[in-house]
Amino acid sequence: MDQILVLNENQLERGIIQTILSNGLECAEIILAPEEGAAMELLRERDVDLLIADVPRFDLRHCNMMAQARQLSPDTPILVTSVGVRSDIAPHVWRLGLQDYLLKPCRPAWFLAAVQALKRDNSIVSDNKEEQRRERYLKLLAEQMRVFCYKKCTDVAKDYLDSLHKDIHNKSVIRFQALRFAEGLVQLGDPLGAAAQIRLASIMEQLRLRFDQQVQKYDTYLVLKKMLNVIFDVFDEDCSYQVSSEQKVLNYIDRNIRDGISLDQAAEYANMSSYYFSRVFKKITGVNFITYVTDCKIEVAREMLVDTDMPVISIAYELSYSEANYFSKAFKRKVGMTPTEYREVHCGAASCLIT
Repeated sequence: MDQILVLNENQLERGIIQTILSNGLECAEIILAPEEGAAMELLRERDVDLLIADVPRFDLRHCNMMAQARQLSPDTPILVTSVGVRSDIAPHVWRLGLQDYLLKPCRPAWFLAAVQALKRDNSIVSDNKEEQRRERYLKLLAEQMRVFCYKKCTDVAKDYLDSLHKDIHNKSVIRFQALRFAEGLVQLGDPLGAAAQIRLASIMEQLRLRFDQQVQKYDTYLVLKKMLNVIFDVFDEDCSYQVSSEQKVLNYIDRNIRDGISLDQAAEYANMSSYYFSRVFKKITGVNFITYVTDCKIEVAREMLVDTDMPVISIAYELSYSEANYFSKAFKRKVGMTPTEYREVHCGAASCLIT
């Protein structure tokens, strides 16, 4: 849904503009601002698709206001309405980098045409920008798949979702882009055979039906990880994919971090004794097995503390810690603060509601 911000000090005109836009546009949220301070705050906090600003006169105050609006939201088109003559208004509009202007009074049809033109142009720019972002991350994902690195694949998926949710506040856009990225991941699995394609298509279909899940960053991340697990199952089982033994072991550990994987289990997977595996593992990674697993678990815990509202005790159990106190102590040793303190610092006041 497009968000259109209307800045107009005249209450009657605000009401008229709202009526025209509501009747003439589909799927648009009209936000009214009676004064410039409120409008600037909304531009700062929300992902506004179009600003319609009434400028009674282009004096220093109003010019500074428009310049501030451009700084706060450089990608938001601005349509100015003003009383006057074209020769007085046009130079100011051009100098301030505003997209269009209308002289008052103007017919509702002209007003709607100007709004729709700016919305359409902005949509094209946004779509192109998001497509470029999505393709860039899918390319990075493909590169890591070609070297069979599971952890880096999950990192790319997480980084994409982080950037998407950081830059976009419109849930409809987030939902659309998350689905497109998941579809791109499914396409990366096309060469892996019919069985993998069927499993990936099934996961994709479930995601399409879960509208709530599509806009929850961590839930979407888990779906993408599920898809990556399908792909890495093929890499692990099909000998034609020449994955090095070292990378296979690292993938096995990274894929089973939540399950409380032990040194003996990892050594058995690698067909080595625990003692020999421990030495080889430290040579490959530079750290011992316990340190590696703990670091990975704490990394997952940090994500869950910020991106979910799960209680700390549930996160501990999710990561196969039998006692929440032990988890909290391990977390504090690595991070320097308790899980609760970490959540409060990174989630702000809202985290105080989480137990």
